[in-house]
Amino acid sequence: MQKQTLKPIDLSKILLPYENKWVALSEDSKKVLGSGKTLEEARKKAEKTKKRFLFIKVPPFDVSYVPSTR
Repeated sequence: MQKQTLKPIDLSKILLPYENKWVALSEDSKKVLGSGKTLEEARKKAEKTKKRFLFIKVPPFDVSYVPSTR
């Protein structure tokens, strides 16, 4: 059985116009299916495509995010 190697996906180009918004991505993470200021707004737009999707909140580009264990 062969090992599958997962390659990273560069979302920077497709997410650039969606700063500080919720985005619904296609299952392969290559297309934006809907977006909005709220998760509900992005969901409603994405449901029109009749496809499966996943959500991501695009952070503001002028701030850094560092997760903490404290």
